[in-house]
Amino acid sequence: MNIARRSLLSGAAIAGFSIPAKAFENNKLQAAIDKAVESGGVVQLPAGRFTTAGLKISGPVHLQGVAGQTELVSLSGGPVLEIDAAAHVTVSGIGFVGKTVPSTDELTQGALVIARDAKNLTIEACSFSGSPFTGLKLEGCSGRISGNNFFELGDFGLFALDSTGLIISENTVSDIGNNGILVWRSDVGSDGTQVIGNRVSNIRADAGGNGQNGNGINIYRAGDVMTANNRVSDTAFSSIRYNSGSNAQIIGNSVARAGEVSLYVEFAFQRAVIANNSIDGAGVGISITNLDVGGRLACCTGNLIRNIQHGSTAEAGEAIGIWAEADTLVNNNVLEDIGDVGIRLGWGDKSRNLTAQGNIIRKTKRGIVISVTAGTGNILVAGNMIDGAETSAIQGFDFNTAVAGEAFPPHVMLANNMISR
Repeated sequence: MNIARRSLLSGAAIAGFSIPAKAFENNKLQAAIDKAVESGGVVQLPAGRFTTAGLKISGPVHLQGVAGQTELVSLSGGPVLEIDAAAHVTVSGIGFVGKTVPSTDELTQGALVIARDAKNLTIEACSFSGSPFTGLKLEGCSGRISGNNFFELGDFGLFALDSTGLIISENTVSDIGNNGILVWRSDVGSDGTQVIGNRVSNIRADAGGNGQNGNGINIYRAGDVMTANNRVSDTAFSSIRYNSGSNAQIIGNSVARAGEVSLYVEFAFQRAVIANNSIDGAGVGISITNLDVGGRLACCTGNLIRNIQHGSTAEAGEAIGIWAEADTLVNNNVLEDIGDVGIRLGWGDKSRNLTAQGNIIRKTKRGIVISVTAGTGNILVAGNMIDGAETSAIQGFDFNTAVAGEAFPPHVMLANNMISR
């Protein structure tokens, strides 16, 4: 440990290096890292702002700065640090700062810090800022990313691909150009990442699109991912968006002001639990859809949803509290101030094995909309309380067309619902 520190500080204190001596600073720091890797030691950086580029870590080491006071600034706009095929690496207390440069494909695909095939990686109490690209990119990594600050980044805050046992916890992610936290896989499969207790806010969709950008937390193709106890607010599209990821758990999150669907489970997912979340403001509260491509099997319970009005994106469409299509329980939720529909069960012939029981729905145009299109599966609507539905409390729809009358086809059962004006 002492050898690594002496090698870094020998000749002159690093804090005394002048900014023009870029190559000298970088060589000194890389040499210190290499020595520490040999002995499994610690490289301690003093407070200060140091311009560097392309630092490498290839083995166990602890790179430690003074939190809030040590900054490594990108010389070229590219990566400041890369970790390759190394185990037991810890990076703590360092601010990684980017540089505004013309975009190239290499820079766009990169990040301020990149880790590949790193096992038992720990990155904590660091910050990532000032880059038009991504803050932290992980590929095939396990470990813990905790207590970091990601802000003023042009593309993504944190991007984790093909993880092998990752915890992303208690980070702050704000003022991001396209997506806050992404957990993706190259192919559909189990991932197991836990995204817990993060604060995510002010996520734009600078690159455009119809939902691939503008999300606070985005899970794609990754199964067995838990997203719990996060605070997500002010996103251009979704607060939390799962696409083709099965065994999803979206539990106990507090989310607000989503431009489109707040909690979105879509495309070829199977098995999702959406429970005990608080949603305040969105174009749609919760959407569990896409039976047409195999999306099915969910429990949506105990959620509190309010202030659902027409969203700020063109894709937002109807203001709906909860929308489900197949093999799904929509039970024991509370919904209030919903612009169009409290709960929508099915969409045309995309409807099968749906229940809405024990829900409270207040102040909406239509309380519960049920698909009565020919060929739909069974639907049970029982024990709900609907208060103040302006147009209808419970109504059948054939796609977008309201079906007049109170009689429902045999596949629909209504029981013990309480309706008040």
